[in-house]
Amino acid sequence: MPKRKLTHTTQPRTGTASFKKIIEILKTGTWEFPKDGKYNGSGGPGRLLEDLLNIKANNADSPDLEDWEIKFHGGASLLTLFHKDPEPRGIIRVMVHEHGWDDGKGRLSFRHTIKSETERGFYVVNENDRIVIRNRFKDTAVPHWTHNTLFNAFSSKCRRLIVVEGKVLKNPRRVVYREATAYWEPDIKGFSEAIADGTFCIDFDARTKKGAGSGIRNHGTKFRIKIDDLTKVYANKKKLTTGMG
Repeated sequence: MPKRKLTHTTQPRTGTASFKKIIEILKTGTWEFPKDGKYNGSGGPGRLLEDLLNIKANNADSPDLEDWEIKFHGGASLLTLFHKDPEPRGIIRVMVHEHGWDDGKGRLSFRHTIKSETERGFYVVNENDRIVIRNRFKDTAVPHWTHNTLFNAFSSKCRRLIVVEGKVLKNPRRVVYREATAYWEPDIKGFSEAIADGTFCIDFDARTKKGAGSGIRNHGTKFRIKIDDLTKVYANKKKLTTGMG
């Protein structure tokens, strides 16, 4: 199959135009990565997809493409839907200093995925109005989010979501975008249950900048999910196919 290279286009301005553009990308099949360092690593396919759609880099709490958030998914990895650090203010510093470990470079690190109960004693509790992370071995300050805070973070970023699935090929390095699925109308009950029952993985990723007692570098608290579990948190799902719109 011939390989297509990146060419710059205008950004789709409506949902229908977005669907059509993504379907065009799927129909093309194989895309060659530009010889640019920005496309290296696991984030390359997603960055190329954004460039094909003329999406500017967006780490904000709003969708990438008008009303739609675009995500690439390949292999068996979890899908990061949104970031939201817990309350109270300063709790990430507490987590690093109370529960962190030496990362081999003289820094305290707290990079930990919490789902159900972990080997370090962390577990998720669904209280009346909030989600709380507790530790079985230490009685310290606990990170927490209200239900509304988490649902608002999720729905603000991913109220309407398009997941493009594909595979990276080697020699030469290129990507095949194979299929796309649209999800919309977040289910608040399903979302709350998914947080509490471990369907979502909560990823902490923070460390000290230097040794213990130095400033904190926080890469954000991520909420990640298996792609097959997206139907638990969305009311609607539809494959993007030729002829839509």
